[in-house]
Amino acid sequence: MRRLTLIRHGLTDWNASGRFQGHSDVPLSTEGRQQAERLRGYVATLDVDVVIASTLARARETASIAFPESVVREDDRLRELDFGRFEGRTIEENRESPEWPTWFRDPFGRQAPGGESYRELRTRAVAWYRETVRGHEGAHVVAVSHSGTLQMLLSHLLGVERPRWRKRLYLRHTGVSNVLFVDGEAIIERINDTRHLLPDRSDPFAS
Repeated sequence: MRRLTLIRHGLTDWNASGRFQGHSDVPLSTEGRQQAERLRGYVATLDVDVVIASTLARARETASIAFPESVVREDDRLRELDFGRFEGRTIEENRESPEWPTWFRDPFGRQAPGGESYRELRTRAVAWYRETVRGHEGAHVVAVSHSGTLQMLLSHLLGVERPRWRKRLYLRHTGVSNVLFVDGEAIIERINDTRHLLPDRSDPFAS
């Protein structure tokens, strides 16, 4: 593989209301589809060989909108963390659960109740990454996935052995991160590029 482009999906209504999504199959909101359309203009000039998305609707839809000429492959290993019984609730609602304090102390090592741990998420995401690198020599691969999954991949590439939940790399919706491969080494070129979301691309501080 010569280049890996990592993209977070567009906004959903649950994102907007602060609800844990995980494996819940929530579609893009109107704003999320607009973000994906703006992303399409940004990635239009990329020479892409393979597009792979999480099997969840918000990632598949983002990929289909942004790469309309590509056949979007799907892979379960690119799904978000399974938050189990915390899904569909806000953090304030989850804090009322007696199960929350135990999980929150060590979400990397402990499974969410009825779900999985970030360690398990990282294991499956890295397995996908290694298999993809081996299987796509010389290719530019795009992966459309989720915040937690992409953060686990990037932390692996950065050598962060035990990333902390909510104190990790910040990735906005449809944010683009690039990894280059030079002499067999993975080099992170950029993280969370969202210039396509700015109303004025000439102003990096526009909001």
